[in-house]
Amino acid sequence: MRYVTLFSSALLLSLFRHPVTPPPEPPTVTILCYHTFDAKVKTPFTVTSARFNEEMRYLYVQKIPVIPLAALLDHFEKKTPLPERSVVITIDDGYKTAKDVAWPILARYHFPFTLYVYTHAISRLPASLKWNDLRAMAAFGVDIQSHSVHHPLLTHPGKPMTRKDYRAWVDEELVQSKRKIEDELHQPVTSIAYPYGGYDELIVEKTGRAGYKMALTCDDGDVTSTTNPLLLNRRLVFRQTSLKSFVQYFRALPIEMGGLSPQDGERVKDIPKEIRARILNLKNIMPETAQILVDKLGRHWQPAHIDPQTGELRFPVGQATRRGYRHHREEIPGASRWKNIHQDQRDRAAQHRGENQHR
Repeated sequence: MRYVTLFSSALLLSLFRHPVTPPPEPPTVTILCYHTFDAKVKTPFTVTSARFNEEMRYLYVQKIPVIPLAALLDHFEKKTPLPERSVVITIDDGYKTAKDVAWPILARYHFPFTLYVYTHAISRLPASLKWNDLRAMAAFGVDIQSHSVHHPLLTHPGKPMTRKDYRAWVDEELVQSKRKIEDELHQPVTSIAYPYGGYDELIVEKTGRAGYKMALTCDDGDVTSTTNPLLLNRRLVFRQTSLKSFVQYFRALPIEMGGLSPQDGERVKDIPKEIRARILNLKNIMPETAQILVDKLGRHWQPAHIDPQTGELRFPVGQATRRGYRHHREEIPGASRWKNIHQDQRDRAAQHRGENQHR
């Protein structure tokens, strides 16, 4: 059996799959996404150094090529050939553990990687890297790219804005982060990882206009030559991801899902009573094994019911999980309107403070 993790910016879905053959048509690139390592404050995104080493060793022993992100860009722009199956490693947010924990392990196996940083945190937040750290890493060939200025959910501004002000705010987050990294490190910034994986048609358009040639989402799946370079899928690796699950990233096809409600980045007037979706490739999964983790609504996987006949998934949003749900009520003025949207950023700040206290 195969195990697959599905991520959207709204939810995570874990399913066991029936064996599927053959593998995807070549070339196929799996972009792995990590965040932090061995952090004292445990979150779903904290991976232990032992597990990370296991995963990297698997790629090394199995001779799965790990390529730099620039090779994928060359493939899109110049049709440069890629291996039949390859991997790109990305690490988001710019935590110190990327340098202190992950980098030595990656160097052990001679694996290139890309670090996505949001510039407001650098040399400012206790758990984040400093510009001198990034300069040293870049000098040794580490690829440093953009994760915006402040790490906002770009589809949802943090305060009431006119449409004109909103567009200007998005431009500033995209352009200023790119410019700051290029000024500090003297190397081109060609890609961005959308904060929280959030995007819509406007964000994608503005990303291209800001000069980015590639953009990475948090949508689960692999990348091929036909993928939109501004909508590159990634496979998120979590604290609970077992080696057995990790191995399946390189064998299984992504879950096909439609009818997600609420949609990623959708503004909703009231907290929904349930999350709904429809599994399109039902024959390839085992519905009774479904589990769900709703981003920012809790840290525990919960059973999710999938109708074995129709593929319909339903997950009730209970009272206990309301804290932190991203929602907008247009009639709620001022801070009350957006305080829940930025619960995640307050949680992030608390994590930084907690990590600093333990250092």
